[in-house]
Amino acid sequence: MLPIHFGLQDYIPYVLYASAIAALLLSVFWRPIVGVFYLLPLIPLQSLRYRLNDLPLGASVFGVMLVGIAVGLWRSGQPVFPKNGWFKLLAVYFVFTFFSLCLGSSYLGTSLPLPGNSRFGNWQEYMVMPALCIMTAAVIRTKREIRLLVLMICLGTLLLDKSFWSAISDRDFSTYTDELHNEGGNMGYAGSNGLAAFTAQASIFLLALAGFERKYSVRLAYYGLATYSAICLMYSLSRGGYVAFLVGCFVIGLLKQRKLLVLLGIFLLTWTDIVPPAVQQRVEMTYDQQSGSLDGSSETRLSLWTNAMQVFDSHEVLGTGFDTYAYMHLNKGNFGGYYADTHNYFVKMLVETGVVGLALFLCILGGIVSEGYRLWRRARDPFFASLGLGIIGWLVCSIVANLFGDRWTYLQVNGYMWVIAGLVCKAYEFEKNNHSEEEAVIFSDGKVEESRQTEPNGDGPDGPSSEDWQPASADAGWSPNRI
Repeated sequence: MLPIHFGLQDYIPYVLYASAIAALLLSVFWRPIVGVFYLLPLIPLQSLRYRLNDLPLGASVFGVMLVGIAVGLWRSGQPVFPKNGWFKLLAVYFVFTFFSLCLGSSYLGTSLPLPGNSRFGNWQEYMVMPALCIMTAAVIRTKREIRLLVLMICLGTLLLDKSFWSAISDRDFSTYTDELHNEGGNMGYAGSNGLAAFTAQASIFLLALAGFERKYSVRLAYYGLATYSAICLMYSLSRGGYVAFLVGCFVIGLLKQRKLLVLLGIFLLTWTDIVPPAVQQRVEMTYDQQSGSLDGSSETRLSLWTNAMQVFDSHEVLGTGFDTYAYMHLNKGNFGGYYADTHNYFVKMLVETGVVGLALFLCILGGIVSEGYRLWRRARDPFFASLGLGIIGWLVCSIVANLFGDRWTYLQVNGYMWVIAGLVCKAYEFEKNNHSEEEAVIFSDGKVEESRQTEPNGDGPDGPSSEDWQPASADAGWSPNRI
């Protein structure tokens, strides 16, 4: 189902292809950020991107565009790899996962993973996301560009929500059926569970933005889109998505918007009277109180985890290799068919990359949280602070969602998280530069304010103090310490 309905569906691939060529040329010869603007609305719309596959290099539009952006940065004299310690960690992760990919070929007894190989293609698509993060941070020059990129993220989210709602709005949700659960809108092969993870993450991110926004119309738009995404999440019938959203609401409520905690409490007490019957049935079927057992889906997950950990016991350090579990065919006979995923990404990481790979992966997650927390607590600009809290909320949702399956390696599900991480890194760079410029002015005037001796939000020995620090006049009255 396409999000655009003007009777021109047959021409959409050619319009997208022509606009991709134009964006590529503009990225190389004018402004590299044009390529990022082109890619952002397409990230969650996997089914729409399918329609480019029959055109030359259409299936590689993201990779080609990122190369074009890198060339444009080089031509304009901008660094392709921004100076940030966390980006160095991504480079290490890039090398390690490729080494693990080659190790997996040895384990499976197949040829080395080269371009054209399916496993190499899976690795390449996975690496597009960190590359997108780095390129996003590299192309941004102004705060206005960050706002525009956030607007494009909102547009992509809206188009995905609309495609899903168009597909399910006329269906009967009075009784749960597997057919109702199989609709994923434009999520493509990520399916309904992928859509649920995305809408949960996007809703929490939008709530974080709304909590800092001063303009009533913009704040209302954030809340409206967050509500729309949450409604789509509800009708996705994904229990993992529900849990991710509730945990995300709790985190945002605890850190910033206490009213969310009240609303969350009210919802938990009254949810059976609010949600459609199919949703209630889907949740309640998880555990059978009469038999005292889990449903078949939950039992299967537990068995998959046990089975996967048996493989890990023989490959603790480096695992079996990146993207190998899907080719092991371990579960035929136990469950009536093959399962290509462990249905828990952290278990999958242990099996495929061992303790070393999981530790490096957790460092990546820790780096994202650290960047977000630092920006949220130290930013003078409320918009920048909202981005910091937003990436924390998104990542919390992602972690919970990945406990129920692989949602991490799907570009359409988690691509925006990497883009937002790039925005957060750039926003913090702007904050540091502005702070340094202001201090330079203070010292040149021969005046040193006492309040500067302690950095806002905890750099000094006494920790954060909203009484000793006041924001610039443009943000008067606001402090990131007011939670």
